[in-house]
Amino acid sequence: MDKNLKLYLTTIFTAAFLVFLRLGSSYIFDFALNEVLFFTAALLILSNMSMLFNSISKVITSMNLPILLTTFVVLNPFWAAVVSAVGTTEFKTRESGFIWFKFLFNRAVFFLSAAAGALAFNFTQARLGESGFPFSALLAASLIYFLVDNILVYIVLYLAENDIKQTSLINYFFELSKNLVTSYFIGIILFASYIYFGKVFFALVIVLLYVIKDFFYSRLQQINSYTQIVESFLKVIDSKDHYTEGHCKRVAYYTYHLCKQLGLSKTKSEKIINVAKIHDIGKIYVNDEVLKSSDKLSNTQYQEIKKHAVYGYQLLKDIDILKEELDVLLHHHERWDGTGYPDGLSEKEIPIGARILNITDSFDVMTTGRSYKAPLTKMETIEELEICSGSQFDPEIAAEMIKLIEDGHFDNNFLREDLISEYQFSIEY
Repeated sequence: MDKNLKLYLTTIFTAAFLVFLRLGSSYIFDFALNEVLFFTAALLILSNMSMLFNSISKVITSMNLPILLTTFVVLNPFWAAVVSAVGTTEFKTRESGFIWFKFLFNRAVFFLSAAAGALAFNFTQARLGESGFPFSALLAASLIYFLVDNILVYIVLYLAENDIKQTSLINYFFELSKNLVTSYFIGIILFASYIYFGKVFFALVIVLLYVIKDFFYSRLQQINSYTQIVESFLKVIDSKDHYTEGHCKRVAYYTYHLCKQLGLSKTKSEKIINVAKIHDIGKIYVNDEVLKSSDKLSNTQYQEIKKHAVYGYQLLKDIDILKEELDVLLHHHERWDGTGYPDGLSEKEIPIGARILNITDSFDVMTTGRSYKAPLTKMETIEELEICSGSQFDPEIAAEMIKLIEDGHFDNNFLREDLISEYQFSIEY
């Protein structure tokens, strides 16, 4: 163990011990055993069964603050801190086994954080003199608890792990702040249920919140699984043809802007964008000589490469999580006038996602060019979209794409020859 880490741990243990003595001397005999046992049991259950995982910091955050907010009101700072330290004990089996200094560190941090939060509640309550529901005092307690807890944890991670050094303190707190907001409002609900309806209702609300949390967590896991599948297929595409991977990423970027321009919902847009990232996955089944040919394709070669939409559909159709969007992948080469492939769909028969993808896919081809054809200029691209509007492209969607180009959203495509092949973007509405 690094000597700086040893010094830090010693400091935390000493601080927790001193605070324990100081608060204990004032409050140790001022408690109701049934309240202490009830909150400790509730916290033990929630700490061991309801976790939130933070991907950036790789920290598992137990949802204990909502329960602790009620203890800050019902118990004094010493016993609130004791409940926090004991109630957050995890009984889950870990592969690494029991590590005593980690266990003591966690207990010390929870004790100090809860003590600080409880004192902040008392101080704010005394200063503001809130006669009704203590929203402000609970908010102050939440903020202080959050800051003390996560600063102490960030420091130990910084000293112990190299990974966290890649994450700034601002990013670390930004991610965890989402838990703070959620915890505060859940804590308000729990406190109200305890004050107005008693312990039984308090316990029932915890069960209900756990069920709701599990539902949303399972949805989050599904989204993460979808993302991992898409990223895995991008790697497969890249192993077959690096240009195709870059093309898919660029098309996804254009698709994001066009979906936003069209005012599609976030959910609908995400589905279309995710398909855009892997819309050419079927090309992994196309002969390398055809796929990487630097010459204009012969009719036979063109007929072969046209099969990639069906190949991609066949490859992905048995993956349940992708089924809903596969019509977009299958039909992204259909034309508005019905002369496209594979099924010759026309106009509104073509899924809107496929109509969008047809335009963004073609736009990338126009602006990157081929070995046998130079990329188009900005005006030439607009003219090409206008010419093909109503024949290849949905005229309404083409008009919106032209607006994006005219407004300068994709000017880099026309200013540089070495087009950027990787875009980092997020959906914001």
